[in-house]
Amino acid sequence: MALYPANLKIEGRPCVLIGGGRVASRKAAALLECGALVKVISPELDPGFEEFVGGFEHIARGYETGDLDGAFLVIAATDDEAVNRAVETEAQERQVLLNVVDKPGQCNFYVPSIVRRGELMLTVSTGGRLPALSKRLRRQLEEEFSEEWADALELLGEAREEVISQIQDEVKKKECLTELAALDLVPLLKDSGESAARSEIETCISRYLA
Repeated sequence: MALYPANLKIEGRPCVLIGGGRVASRKAAALLECGALVKVISPELDPGFEEFVGGFEHIARGYETGDLDGAFLVIAATDDEAVNRAVETEAQERQVLLNVVDKPGQCNFYVPSIVRRGELMLTVSTGGRLPALSKRLRRQLEEEFSEEWADALELLGEAREEVISQIQDEVKKKECLTELAALDLVPLLKDSGESAARSEIETCISRYLA
């Protein structure tokens, strides 16, 4: 069955993480980076959690039915099949988004491999069929998309606001935005810096202001 792609806005939303191991610490980091309100349920926590002390709620015990009350999203990251099944059952009953690590058959969403360059996010998913392939493709994308892409997107985002405010003709506006998106700013940023990139952007916009 085809998967429906979506990027979730979880800032300020309650997310429950079942498990306290090394993998769970990585999942907690990803949730916290997105501003989620994270509750971790586990008797013990991996040292990796020490980096986030104070940033999440820790329930120092095993999972119990009812722990998903009010949750928007749940991640089960345990090696206990019985616990994972119990979490799956409750998540289904509450119609909560659930990811069980390394158990695609128990998930109703998958976490893709991710490359972040500022606000630019590139994701790769194999639909749970072969996560190792997702990781391989992610590494290729990391090499292809350098850190300068973050700066390029920031500049283009500013340019878009300028175009929207200054160009009233809808046809010209669309053409200008299309041309901006086609600018090859990354090599320019690498070789000549931000001022050269800004100059290229302003030259492009100026052609549509007449």
